[in-house]
Amino acid sequence: MMLKLKSRSCTPGSGPVTSKWMLLSLAVFTAFALWSQPLTAGDVKANVRVIIDKLPINKEQKMRDFHQVVKEYIDGVAWLEEDDRMPIEISLQLFLIESVSNIEDRYKCEFLISSNDVQYYDKRVRFPYQPGDQLVYDQQAVGPLTGVINFYINLILGSELDKYRNMGGDIYYKRALNFASLGKFVRTQFIPGWTEREERIKQIFVEPFTTFRKMKDYYFYGLYALEEENNSGDARDNIIAALDLIEKAMESKDTRVEFNEPKQFLDAHYTEIIDLFKDYGQRNSVFEKLIKMDPDHKELYTKHLTDS
Repeated sequence: MMLKLKSRSCTPGSGPVTSKWMLLSLAVFTAFALWSQPLTAGDVKANVRVIIDKLPINKEQKMRDFHQVVKEYIDGVAWLEEDDRMPIEISLQLFLIESVSNIEDRYKCEFLISSNDVQYYDKRVRFPYQPGDQLVYDQQAVGPLTGVINFYINLILGSELDKYRNMGGDIYYKRALNFASLGKFVRTQFIPGWTEREERIKQIFVEPFTTFRKMKDYYFYGLYALEEENNSGDARDNIIAALDLIEKAMESKDTRVEFNEPKQFLDAHYTEIIDLFKDYGQRNSVFEKLIKMDPDHKELYTKHLTDS
């Protein structure tokens, strides 16, 4: 049975409000193990660009259609659990440089992948490729390139599913952790980078990332309340709670740990936050908080401060 639940009190720290769309069964993730659900291809659609102008001419010719190989791989894998099926679009850019080898054609790669409000950059990708090679998906083993693709797509899916229910992305983050563990068993020449990837995914499960993840349930339920129920009061209450959690996560950040997610999130959503609060009676407290957290957009926030 598909449910849509109403929100409850959304005081930060008391537990997140019921998730945004609530057209999913709340029991689904407790009922199934990590790899149990049958999957169907076509969940994720990729816009792939491969930059080859740094390659020698002969390698440029070999890699001219590589973007299509990567796109077909991504589009052909069933990334999402059956009950999570939704259209998700990602952009992927691969900047290729030749890695000289007498054994096979090898490439160094700067890897940039993004969705609507999260982006990951990895400059440690190395892989071999000959025209005609097949990219094959395997949950229990990884190739030098497919492992990296699998890892980062699951990071993005984890971020997306956190928007639909509290910690809804856990299953995808755990898959990313599994791929990171498997990555350390690729051929020696292609191991560099996997220690850093494993460290990145482990951080997702501890503070301040857990607070940031909880924030999404508030924020996207607020959008749901506004767009589907036309309830601006509920929307503002939930998004204020979300902003409080972003502030808490940013204040508890360990300076030794890379934590760009709050900035990326505010960069993606600041306009809709402004639209929601620009006529709000108590907007000063909201925009003052935003100025503190998001100084890049200070000028836009300041326009909506009142003198009173």
